[in-house]
Amino acid sequence: MKNSDVKNAQDVMLSMLIEFDALCKQHQLTYWLDHGTLLGAVRHKGFIPWDDDLDVTMPRDDYEKFLKVAERELPDHIFLQTKKHDPCSPVHYTKLRDRNSTYIDAWEDGKHICYHQGIFIDIFPVNYIEYAKKEHYRRLLNLAKLFSNRYIKIDKIANIMIQYLNAFHSQKNGYIVSGGESMHYVTHIEKEKVLPLNYLPFCGKKFPVPADYHTYLVSIFGESYMQLPPENKRKVHSIFISTNTKCPYEEKNYGL
Repeated sequence: MKNSDVKNAQDVMLSMLIEFDALCKQHQLTYWLDHGTLLGAVRHKGFIPWDDDLDVTMPRDDYEKFLKVAERELPDHIFLQTKKHDPCSPVHYTKLRDRNSTYIDAWEDGKHICYHQGIFIDIFPVNYIEYAKKEHYRRLLNLAKLFSNRYIKIDKIANIMIQYLNAFHSQKNGYIVSGGESMHYVTHIEKEKVLPLNYLPFCGKKFPVPADYHTYLVSIFGESYMQLPPENKRKVHSIFISTNTKCPYEEKNYGL
């Protein structure tokens, strides 16, 4: 993978983030930069140089509203990838895919792929739950992952688990956890550590981040998150990126 390929993909993702941000502002929807993208904002004031994806998180209610808005108002060059719009999608959360590009993940190599593979933004929902129920929730989320991962896809059972997990959510609760769709218990932190949101520069523009982004990043990456990893650990997720080649799904379903 060339460094220029990653940089070109980052330019596409930044453009999509700017459009996503504008849509969220227009409809007063809450989101924040998350995971490696948040780390990039804090440590690099932009993308981690070798990072080839972009992560944002939305509270449950805003996430559900966004899905309705996106169906009507996303620009034509962005594909809304959900299980509803792309049933073969390998994940249950939402991705925004650029329709003029191709991104092949390393784990997809050699597999028959029937879903959209444009350069993307991940949109993860989170739930507000009671602190006392967090361990029960974590165990259920780990159980749900058994039915939806890279090797096993039993969507009917996974969907039942997701609905059950998301029923824990209520605006009045004070603990934030990864939504059922994520299948990973990554986010788990007090709501007051996240809201009201802060803002940090990212690639020359300011985007929302958790209020106490230090504690948030420690909960994900540990105390040493500001230290660069060894060069042999600086790996991209993809094996192929093209910003000017449409993926097979796009060509098959929407090509002229």
